[in-house]
Amino acid sequence: MDNPSNILRSLQMIERGNPPYAAHWMRGYRLGRLVVVQTAGKERKAIVELITQWVLRASFHLIAAGDWLPDHDDLRYSVFRYTHAINETLDHMKLVRARTRFQLLDLLKDADQQNKPILILDFLHHFYNEDVELFARDEILEQCCQYTKRLSLSNPVIVLVPQLDTEEYRRFFPILAAMAHEILEPEPIPLQTEVSQGALF
Repeated sequence: MDNPSNILRSLQMIERGNPPYAAHWMRGYRLGRLVVVQTAGKERKAIVELITQWVLRASFHLIAAGDWLPDHDDLRYSVFRYTHAINETLDHMKLVRARTRFQLLDLLKDADQQNKPILILDFLHHFYNEDVELFARDEILEQCCQYTKRLSLSNPVIVLVPQLDTEEYRRFFPILAAMAHEILEPEPIPLQTEVSQGALF
């Protein structure tokens, strides 16, 4: 990967002395850190690699708040590139899924009992549901953010949020961002070299 995303560069926030492929939101890790990573789209390959690097290092709690779950076969293949102890390594991860905003809140409360680092995927997903009154979404989001902040007092918490060009995203993201110690924005996409007219024919 020539231009690794913020997702992959952030691994260095968990521990020092990581290999060069580690991601930068894990550099200089210390307790009391809540890092919010805005992603350019889903970036699923980068997330699988992030999970792989994390399970190779330590146990952690993964909460999938969106529709997408990392494919088990993809994770096994990714881990296999580094170790043959696939099952033992994947046992370092506890994976749970939030199907509603209420389940997300409950899972955050449960994670408070785990005492492990936490990775949360697509944190804002369930708050985009227009069938739910805005005030009701605001109320639960505030609680989710408060619990997430509380979790970061004892363990690192990394929250991934796909950046969207929508009014709802612009309304809800600042509520989450206000709790963060650090926010990583998507890196600008380098301009492509212009294709000469001759190359088109």
